[in-house]
Amino acid sequence: MKKLLSLLIVLIMLSSLFVGCGSEQTGEEAEEVTVVKIAFMNPLSGNNADAGQQDLNAAELAVKHINESGGIAALNGALIELVVTDTTSDPTQAQSVAQRVLSDEDIVGIVGTGISGLTLPILPIAEKNEVAMITNSISNDITSQGYRYVFEPVPKGNMFGETQVDFLKALNEEFNLGIKKVAIVYENSAYGVSTAEGTKARAESAGLEVVVNQSYPQGFTDASSLVTTVKQSGAQAIFPVAYTTDAKLIINTMKSMDYNPLIIGGGAGFLWPAMGEELGDNINGLLSVASWNWDSKNISSNPELAKIPEDYEAEFGEFMTEHAGPTYSFVWMFKEAIEKTGSTDSVVIRDALAEMTFENTPAALMQPGITQFGDDGWNVKTHPVMIQWQDGKPRTIYPVSDASSDIIVD
Repeated sequence: MKKLLSLLIVLIMLSSLFVGCGSEQTGEEAEEVTVVKIAFMNPLSGNNADAGQQDLNAAELAVKHINESGGIAALNGALIELVVTDTTSDPTQAQSVAQRVLSDEDIVGIVGTGISGLTLPILPIAEKNEVAMITNSISNDITSQGYRYVFEPVPKGNMFGETQVDFLKALNEEFNLGIKKVAIVYENSAYGVSTAEGTKARAESAGLEVVVNQSYPQGFTDASSLVTTVKQSGAQAIFPVAYTTDAKLIINTMKSMDYNPLIIGGGAGFLWPAMGEELGDNINGLLSVASWNWDSKNISSNPELAKIPEDYEAEFGEFMTEHAGPTYSFVWMFKEAIEKTGSTDSVVIRDALAEMTFENTPAALMQPGITQFGDDGWNVKTHPVMIQWQDGKPRTIYPVSDASSDIIVD
C-alpha cells in the first residue's frame, strides 16, 4: 500500500512538471522574462539602404527610450532587444532572411519593412509563424490579401496620389495658377504603382489632363528620355514617385534641361535629408506628399511627443524622416500591447494590437494622433499630409488641421 501511494505521488509530480513545461509565458511565468525580442527587418544594403537606416535609427531610439524608462512594467521591467536584420534590397533575399530570423521562437513581433516590394514577400512568412508585422510600407496590397498578422498604420498608396491632386486643386483655387496639364512618372514597384493609380484617378476626376503617365525602372541611370517626354508634353505640373537616388536623378535632369514645372513629389526620396544635401538652398519650396511629418500638429502641439523628433535630431544629426517617425511608434505599439497582456505569446500580442486604440502616446505618432486598426489590419484613422521644404526642413502645410506652417509661394 505504501509503495502504491509513493508511486502515485511520483506520477502526480511528473504530471505537474510536464504541464508546466508546455504552458504559455503568461501570468506568473511571464514574470520571469528578462528580455523581449522584436525583429527589425529592413534593407541596410542595396538601393534602399538609406530608408532602412532611417528605420533602424528610429527603432533603436525607441528601444533606448523604453528600456531607460524602466522597460516593460507588466514583465517586471523586462528589456526590449532589437534583433537587427538586413533584408537587403532584393525581395527574394528578404523572404529568405525572414524565414531564418523567425526560426527563433522567442521573436514576439516584427518591425518593418519600409519598402513595399520587400514587405509583400515577407507577409506569408510572418503569417505562417504567427508573428505580427507592423510596417510602414504603403502598397494597397499589404492589407488586401487577407493576412491576419500584418498591421499597416500608415496611409495607403492611392491616398498619396489623391492628396497630391487635392492639394494642387487647392493651390489652383487659392492662387489662380491655371494648371491644367499634369504628368505622372513613377518607379515600376508596388509603391510606385499604388501611388500613381491614385494620382491618375483623382486627377481625371478633378478635370486635369494627364498628358504623361509613365513608369521607369527603379535604379535607372539616365532620366533624359523620361524628362524629354514630360517636357514635350507641355505638362505644367509633375507628380514624380521615387526613392532618393531616382528622385535626385529626375530633379537634376530637369534642371539641366531648364524645365521648371511645379513639382509635387510622391514622398520617399523627396522628403529625405539626402535630397536636401543634393539641392542645398534650392530645396526650399519643393513640395511633396508624406505619410508622416515630424512637425504635424498632433506632434508639435504635444510637448511629450514633440520631444521625440528633437531627441532623434540630437542623436543622429538630421530631422526625423517620414520613415523614422512611424517606425519609432511601431516599437511602442508592441510595448503597449505587451503591457496590456503581460504576455510574450506572439498570438496574444497580435490579438491585442488588433483590438487596441492608441492615442496621444508615442505609439500614436501618425496624424491625426490616433491609431486604430480595421479588420484588415489597416489604420482607419490616418491620412497623408503635404509638406514644403522651408529653411532646409520639410514643414507640414496641408491639410490645415495638420499644418504647422503656411505655404510659401514665390
